Amino acid sequence: MIRRISGTAVVITGATSGIGREAALQFADAGARVVVAGRREERLKELVSEIEAKGGEALAVRADVADQSQVDNLIETAFEKFGRVDTLVNNAGVALAAKFETQTLEDFRRLMDVNFWGAVYGCRAVVPRMKTQPGGGVIINISSILGKRGMPFETAYCASKFALAGFSESLRVELMTESIDVVSVFPGAVETEIFESAANHTGLEMPTFLPKFPAKEMARLIVRAARYPQPEIVMALDALAINAANKLVPSIVDMALGWTVPFMDGIRRASKSNKSEKPGGNLYEPPKH
Repeated sequence: MIRRISGTAVVITGATSGIGREAALQFADAGARVVVAGRREERLKELVSEIEAKGGEALAVRADVADQSQVDNLIETAFEKFGRVDTLVNNAGVALAAKFETQTLEDFRRLMDVNFWGAVYGCRAVVPRMKTQPGGGVIINISSILGKRGMPFETAYCASKFALAGFSESLRVELMTESIDVVSVFPGAVETEIFESAANHTGLEMPTFLPKFPAKEMARLIVRAARYPQPEIVMALDALAINAANKLVPSIVDMALGWTVPFMDGIRRASKSNKSEKPGGNLYEPPKH
């Protein structure tokens, strides 16, 4: 089913940077009316101004997706403004790098609240309305390739993305006869702030040197997914390679990743420094910039 973008209403969470921001700009360029949500109000206002300067229509709603009442308000505000929501992009996410035994359960829960429950809250608020509006709608949940392959030091993050993938798959088949498409996106490393803003308990620098897929290209794929919905999208080369290796030789992938743990522990002990640690990161508060 090919869906129209021009004239539709799109809600995007995590729109203050990276994939969410670029998706908002590209949906607006395609003629959609955009509701952008995030925790940094000034950035949201700047994004709305940028869209409006190009003749688009946009609305900013400050929201922490870990709070169900704020997500409910976001969806309600979108319906009050535009009368419907044709596409919901659940993009908001945070990261936590830590050994399982060194992270607190409070941090683990908080990450799940943002990455998983935030999307559940969005779907819970929008699905009943999409069922009753002409044409239904599209829900695009941004998971991660780490929602298909677990990694050391990423237990909470992987758990949230695996949960989101399973939730999305189940919801997709549940809504297949309701004219509502559910799309799961599994990116690899993308040009976002997630590496710099992640909570980090490893004592090592996050791998900011990794080649990253451009956020603009990922946003283009998200807009395309709203127009031509498909069950899953795995992008880009790093994600495709990890996914293929995990399907073909999972035991070898396990072994390769398992040996990184003592290696990284050795580097951390040798450095005798915790300067690279960011205990809170952006888990509870957004970055200052």
